[in-house]
Amino acid sequence: MSGRTLALTLAVLFCPALSFAAQAQSTITEQEAHAIGVDAYIYFYPLVTMDVTRKQFSNIEPGKELGKGPMNMFNNVPEYPPANFKGVVRPNFDTLYSIAYLDMTKEPVVVSVPDTNGRYYLLPMLDMWSDVFASPGWRTTGTQAENFLVTPPGWGAELRDKFVDEFINLPKEIQRIDAPTPYVWVIGRTKTDGPQDMMLSIRFRQDLRSYPSRSGASRPGRSR
Repeated sequence: MSGRTLALTLAVLFCPALSFAAQAQSTITEQEAHAIGVDAYIYFYPLVTMDVTRKQFSNIEPGKELGKGPMNMFNNVPEYPPANFKGVVRPNFDTLYSIAYLDMTKEPVVVSVPDTNGRYYLLPMLDMWSDVFASPGWRTTGTQAENFLVTPPGWGAELRDKFVDEFINLPKEIQRIDAPTPYVWVIGRTKTDGPQDMMLSIRFRQDLRSYPSRSGASRPGRSR
């Protein structure tokens, strides 16, 4: 290719982009550009902070720090949070926490809840925008034993029955919960009426389970 031909080719390819950039520079003021940057920062900030928190909470062996442990496993806080706990915003001081990060990048995740015998509990599920999109528990689903299939974005409704039939170890009466993002933070809370009620609350939380629907359905691990 001659030098002149190369120059003409580059001009055809890049002149429209340069023209658009020049036009954008002439129509957007510095104040407007700053405002766009601020809006973009605010919009995406939750995704960044949630992912940093996910990595800090899940990249650790269970039991080493309060509420932290591997993905797809409930990590139970064994006592009321101390007043100086600052892992996230201030927690409640009259409930016991059960924390889990769900990883649905490869498949849905099953969350299994035992019968609480009327005990108040809730399992708020936060997407990576930090919005609560579901909250199974006493108020919404009752206190009987329940199983939930938490599905990632794009997982078609028609796949549910086929999926449950294919993996016979999955509960037949499982309820589907659609997650807006492939990672989900579950911040479970269980009502506990003082130290004398601790053991009963702990027994319930030990039977909380979360596991990948395919690889873990045959041997769901207990919470820690």
